[in-house]
Amino acid sequence: MFRHTVRLLVAISTFTIGIALVSAFNLIPRLETALVDRFFVVNDSDLSPADTVLFDSVEDTNQIYRLLIQQKFMFDDMTKLIVLQSETTGCPMYEDESVQEKWGHSETFHQAVKKFIPEAEAKTLDDYLAKNKTSEPLRISNPGINYVIVKNSDLPDDDDVYGFWTRFYKKYPNSSGVVFFSNVGFNDRHDQAFVYAGRSCGGLCGSADYILLGKVNGKWTILKDQGLWVS
Repeated sequence: MFRHTVRLLVAISTFTIGIALVSAFNLIPRLETALVDRFFVVNDSDLSPADTVLFDSVEDTNQIYRLLIQQKFMFDDMTKLIVLQSETTGCPMYEDESVQEKWGHSETFHQAVKKFIPEAEAKTLDDYLAKNKTSEPLRISNPGINYVIVKNSDLPDDDDVYGFWTRFYKKYPNSSGVVFFSNVGFNDRHDQAFVYAGRSCGGLCGSADYILLGKVNGKWTILKDQGLWVS
């Protein structure tokens, strides 16, 4: 009888301990979850999307103008001053449909540019056209050389070309003529740029190019340029 009682007590104890262990193991995950929720809770409102990459178009444009002035419009030690046209300008021969018709150009701007600069991305050219629908005041600073800005009304008309340039070089000696720029178009990544640039320097002196640039290691460099006209 005693042995039977002992066995019964042992069985009851074993069962009780088993129930306790099972309950404990079931409780542990819930305790872990509660602790994580208590001390490591993440508020969705605190989460922000990946930082959007912002581009400084004004600074990039200024760097491009500075690069072009130094590489295309400064000639040895002769150039001491850069004279800049006060408003941006594009090339109507390729960008204005009415002018294109007069010149007999049936190709669109994109088609024409792609023929001589196939590397130019459509997004870059789209942005260029959008930014050059109308002339705007030229925004430039610290071009790396002394400079002045002249208004379009100060430039010569067709009846006074030669007289103008005589007076111009007396007023602005050691300059390379009048330099002009379009606004700059960029692709979405801001690592490609497209610009129209040139200079007028006399009655039969002047030229202009379409220029494609790329940003390499944080610096702009000329990839390709295409001469459009020479006088």
